[in-house]
Amino acid sequence: MTTLGPSLTVSGDITSQEDITVHGTVKGTIIMEKGALVIAPSGKADAQVEGSVVTVHGTVSGDLAATEKLELTDTAHVSGTISAPALLLREGAVFNGIVDMSNKKAAAGKAAPKLAVAAEPAQKAS
Repeated sequence: MTTLGPSLTVSGDITSQEDITVHGTVKGTIIMEKGALVIAPSGKADAQVEGSVVTVHGTVSGDLAATEKLELTDTAHVSGTISAPALLLREGAVFNGIVDMSNKKAAAGKAAPKLAVAAEPAQKAS
């Protein structure tokens, strides 16, 4: 398992075949060929993220794609597009973006339905 400490800032691409926990900052791309990715509560990623299992406790700005499961915990702040077959959004998580939960293999050749998620105040009927 690899841990990126809180004082570490990585600019560029990260490709890994083992678990990674990010306590610092990553700007670029994170591709998890194997293993799980955890963005810790102090972690920040301004990145495109790909992996099988991704858990976010911290802040992510960018697209996240998981082949198995993506979890946003109660301390997560995420802005971007999420693509995953399973999404766990804990109470307290902040998310602004688009969720795509279509099965990529079954959806080949078809336009994938997308769900836009944003908090907006309710409008009163006139």
